[in-house]
Amino acid sequence: MNCSENKSDMFPVMVNICARVVTLIFIFIALFRKFFNPSGKLFIGIDDIWGVIFIGAVSGLAFGIFYIKKNLSAKENALLQVLYFAIINATVCATGFYLNWFKKELKSILVMEAMFVLIYLLVTFCVYMFDFNEAKKINEKLKARKRG
Repeated sequence: MNCSENKSDMFPVMVNICARVVTLIFIFIALFRKFFNPSGKLFIGIDDIWGVIFIGAVSGLAFGIFYIKKNLSAKENALLQVLYFAIINATVCATGFYLNWFKKELKSILVMEAMFVLIYLLVTFCVYMFDFNEAKKINEKLKARKRG
């Protein structure tokens, strides 16, 4: 997740992050309920849906911190990664507590944190792959332009 050379790219990337986060959260909810709920039934209330959308929106908006400055150093990028992680983690915890997604006991909090870290890593990997593929396409176009 690096700062883009063009800040006009920021909004589509932020929307993309939001969509990926929301999608992965719903997938994890479905899988978690399927394998850890004896009945396998899944019930998600409207408040839960809005909570997930809120987390996705905060994730997308918070990603804007990577557009603050062009050409981030490795140290600055690492600092922004930690800040971004903390913002999202605080949002997930606050939303989870507010909507009673987990009990206020250590085991429940640890399971929630594990799911959060896994989703965070998956979204980070998806964004990396998206950026990698975009860079690959640009490089191929540049090579074709040099040849032609």
